[in-house]
Amino acid sequence: MRECIAVLLHFRSVDLTRRCVASLDAQGVDAVYIVDNSEDAGLSLSALQQSLPAGRIRVRYLEPGINLGFARGVNIAVAAIASEGPDVDLLLINSDATLAPGTVDHLRRAVVGETAVIAAPSIDGPTGLVPARTYYRHLSGAITPVGPGWLGHALLGGACLMVHRSLVRAPLFDESFFFYGDDIEMGYRMTKNGVILVDVPEGIVIHQGSGSSGNGSLFYEYHMSRAHLLLVGKLGYARPARLALLAGRMVSLVLRAGVRSLRYRSARPWKGLAMAVFDVSRGRYRTLTPPCDPPARS
Repeated sequence: MRECIAVLLHFRSVDLTRRCVASLDAQGVDAVYIVDNSEDAGLSLSALQQSLPAGRIRVRYLEPGINLGFARGVNIAVAAIASEGPDVDLLLINSDATLAPGTVDHLRRAVVGETAVIAAPSIDGPTGLVPARTYYRHLSGAITPVGPGWLGHALLGGACLMVHRSLVRAPLFDESFFFYGDDIEMGYRMTKNGVILVDVPEGIVIHQGSGSSGNGSLFYEYHMSRAHLLLVGKLGYARPARLALLAGRMVSLVLRAGVRSLRYRSARPWKGLAMAVFDVSRGRYRTLTPPCDPPARS
């Protein structure tokens, strides 16, 4: 049987990453590539290395020294795996996630054969147990649990994905996205290229959600708004349609910022939106990686 190799991005929380690696080890995953996005001079990665117990799973660390974001971080790990031989089952998992017993086996059975497939388990998250498959509405920018309808496409929740061996090559994700939106763009691009997206309800990923980004933080508000704006240009529409979608997106983002500003009693949603509009219009981004605190331990 092919090896199963996992990729996860570490961001400062030693305890979360350690639990994730232990879950992968218990599932029989052969190796895990840990990309250190902490941008803390290696402090939390060093603490992680010292705290990981000896296990069957092989661990390889990639240390870029800066926060690469999700898409670029995953892509450099996939490139490293592909350079050593791409005939593997590739598991992508968030560091704030663990797997229910048997999930990896269920996912591996879903990607057997020659057909290019990406599979995902059900997600047990902050809102309860939900299916992996959802749908992105191009007009509203909303993600819904029911069919794509008019102008929409399917995607799989990015907390845990099993990738068919034929797709183990870089770039797997669009590096225009720093955080958020990359799974939506990949769903569109992969289905357009004939890749089958499969939800595997027998498997379950337990996902904390916003474990490293902080829902309501300036990081979250900025990168979420930026992702919505970037997606307008990633869905294959001609210029007139893109301009119409952009106008509609601006209305929904302004309403979103207003609601979230009231909910959190903060101006951060407005600031994040303003910064995102400014940066997207100039073809740039800022990471907004927060200053590092001492490594989080259990």
